[in-house]
Amino acid sequence: MRQIIIIGVAALLAACGNTPKSGNDGTSNSTPLVSITHGPRNPTYITLRLLDRTDQETTVSYAAKGLFNEDTVGLIVEVDKNIPAGISFDGKVDEKAGFKTGSIKFIRSGEESDRFVAALGEIWNVNGVTRMKTQPIQPLVFSSNRAEVNLGKSSTYSFKLFFGADAPVPGEVFFTLDTYKKTVEFQEKDAAYRSQIVHTFAEE
Repeated sequence: MRQIIIIGVAALLAACGNTPKSGNDGTSNSTPLVSITHGPRNPTYITLRLLDRTDQETTVSYAAKGLFNEDTVGLIVEVDKNIPAGISFDGKVDEKAGFKTGSIKFIRSGEESDRFVAALGEIWNVNGVTRMKTQPIQPLVFSSNRAEVNLGKSSTYSFKLFFGADAPVPGEVFFTLDTYKKTVEFQEKDAAYRSQIVHTFAEE
């Protein structure tokens, strides 16, 4: 399974890498919320705004929120402060450092998280999901960056997340953490992964 993942990642290196940008990494509750999709006809991108940041000893937690059908939806995104580069400067995948389970976690923050999972199910045509799991969701994370993640400065970081890595059809999605624009974004890789991703988030 790991070898297949590496081959897939290597084929996408041209689209990988982080792009540092100037600015500060503060967040504000006054930031207006926007729809988490660009419309029902274009559900391949799911975007949430970062409204609050909480620093722990080894991680940073962000309250990520958006709007769906005029309701606030969201969850907590917890990111390790130390995420090594997954791609070397010569463009090769670093298998040992690049893959780590749980370096990015998704945590239920209340009813808005249940609404987020329900919205994701509606957007991606997965029925019967109404509640987010109470335990943190910890995908296998590949860091598609040529430099170590540094949450102390404003930048854009790219990852690939694998949900249910041991499943017959693991859910794969591209994930962008942008501390400059103060957003996180899920970018769909293939519609075939929708069900696995949604069910990984949902309480069964």
